[in-house]
Amino acid sequence: MTERIELKLVVKFGLIAAGLILMLTASGLAGEVFRGRLLTERAPIEPPAVDVLIEIESWTTADEVFQFSEVMARSGIDSFLNLFNSTKKGTVRFLYARGYNLTIHMAQVKEEADGKKKVILVFRREPWSQGTQLGTARYYFMVMELKLNEQGKGEGRFYEDAQIQFDITNGLVFMDTYGTSPKMIPTIRAVKKK
Repeated sequence: MTERIELKLVVKFGLIAAGLILMLTASGLAGEVFRGRLLTERAPIEPPAVDVLIEIESWTTADEVFQFSEVMARSGIDSFLNLFNSTKKGTVRFLYARGYNLTIHMAQVKEEADGKKKVILVFRREPWSQGTQLGTARYYFMVMELKLNEQGKGEGRFYEDAQIQFDITNGLVFMDTYGTSPKMIPTIRAVKKK
């Protein structure tokens, strides 16, 4: 009798574990990792270039884009920013002594027909190193755009003052405009899937 109960428990826990793994995989939690080199434009006070590690835990879904849009339309910017700040899709790490980690609040990838990818990462506007002095901003966000070829290699740009928009029909977030010229990421490559 106890063997039968134990067997039922093992089967139940096995099914629960399999369901969780399937759910996590389907929701995109098996993310990606990228490495790159960001030109800081701050030499000789700061290093002229710093290594960047981008760890994406999950991608922003079309449903999440719709939810963001609805909150913005119905409740205003404060409620939207609260929801935005509560989401975590990954981390960007600036790998040098004075570098900080930035939380990725939105992450999407768009695959082109020719095998190329465009990745957009959206952050709250904040300093990314001790030496960063953000000027007067017109916008609430920072955006990192990566353009990758079929082998997962490419380039990117980091916009420290950006405005985002939502395309709720297609479930996409995109950068509408920016206030300052972007920092260049001349080399970026996919390292591995997490």
